[in-house]
Amino acid sequence: MEEKINIRKHISLTLLEPGDKSNLVHYLNDPVIYRNTLRIPSPYTETDAENWISDARKAYENQGFISNWAIRHAEHGVIGGIGAFLRTGQEGHLDEIGYWLGEPFRGQGIMTEVVRVLCDWLFESRPALVRLEAKVHSYNPASARVLEKAGFEREGFARKHTIKNGELIDVILMARIRE
Repeated sequence: MEEKINIRKHISLTLLEPGDKSNLVHYLNDPVIYRNTLRIPSPYTETDAENWISDARKAYENQGFISNWAIRHAEHGVIGGIGAFLRTGQEGHLDEIGYWLGEPFRGQGIMTEVVRVLCDWLFESRPALVRLEAKVHSYNPASARVLEKAGFEREGFARKHTIKNGELIDVILMARIRE
C-alpha cells in the first residue's frame, strides 16, 4: 500500500517520523484537543510523542499498512493526525476513525478534505469495508459538521456513552457507508 496520500498542494498523509516529536508536543497540549479526544493525555509530553511515533511505526511494520496517519504540511511538518482503529480487522466490514488538527490550521477545510480522502482511500483499499463510524462528543458540533461535509450521516445519540475525567459524556454516532 502507499505510504503517502496527497490531500492538497501542501498537505499529505504519511507515517509519523521521529522528527515529528516537537510538533506533536506543541499541538497536543491544546486543551481543546484534549477535551475532544479520548486517548490523548494531558499534559502531552515528549515521552508520549516518542511512544506514539514508535507504536505507529511498529504497527506499520507488523501490519504492512499505515492505520495511524500524520497530517503533514510541506512547510510546517505534522499539524494533525487521523487514524482507523481496525475494529473488525483489515478484512472486516466495519471500522472507526478519529482525528485531531492543530489550532492554527482549523477552519480552513483541511480536516474535511482529510476525512473525505482517507475514507475514499480506505474503501478503495479494503474491499470488505462497508461502514466507517465516528463518535463525536455532543458538545463538539464542529467535528460533527466536518464529518457531515465528508459524507457521514448522523445515525444516533448515545447518552452517557463515554467517560472522560470521571464525567459521563453523550456522543453523536456518525457513519459513512460504501456507495
